[in-house]
Amino acid sequence: MRSSSEVYGTITSTSTSLAAPIAGIAEDQQAALFGQLCLTPGLAKSTYGTGCFILLNTGSTPAVSTHQLLTTIGWQVDGRTEYALEGSLFMGGVVVQWLRDGLGIVRTVDDVEGLALSVDDNAGVYLVPAFAGLGAPHWDQYARGTIVGLTRGTSAGHIARAALEGIAHQVGDVVDAIKKESAVDILELRVDGGAASNDLLMQFQSDILGIPIVRPLGH
Repeated sequence: MRSSSEVYGTITSTSTSLAAPIAGIAEDQQAALFGQLCLTPGLAKSTYGTGCFILLNTGSTPAVSTHQLLTTIGWQVDGRTEYALEGSLFMGGVVVQWLRDGLGIVRTVDDVEGLALSVDDNAGVYLVPAFAGLGAPHWDQYARGTIVGLTRGTSAGHIARAALEGIAHQVGDVVDAIKKESAVDILELRVDGGAASNDLLMQFQSDILGIPIVRPLGH
């Protein structure tokens, strides 16, 4: 097994005689965990991309999950291997894209937050974004998306708000599983990815988890 940070070889171009070293390799979610400086066991991050991916640094000892999470290698540096627990969700930011492309209730994904803020709450509307089944910790490939609580008074704003809350509740399921698995008291969740720029989503995520959400500056 090779380290995450060492020279693997060099690459040259026909346009130059210089050889550029290939000196590091990391899978995207492990790279995000490292980039979010989750270098100490117990630190966790969530990436809100097309899907959502929540990883917890578990240190130098792999934790074999009994709560439907994935045990993965985070990185190896200076001969030390760090492990992580991962929970993968199929539907994250793509739910917002569906509001735009599937329902046509917004023109751009940036419009979703404003639409969701046009109502005070979800008015009892809940959306389960299982458009391609459910990922961790349920792993149900036969689950399908559901919207419940519709009334004559339901508006596009309620559906938009329920969609954002549905993303956050999925992340909450994984964080709850991580807590049960690791017996770690997660004090904060570091976030990145396109949907992490949605203030309403991040505030709701913080509210249901009961911990601060830490977002990079300028995100």
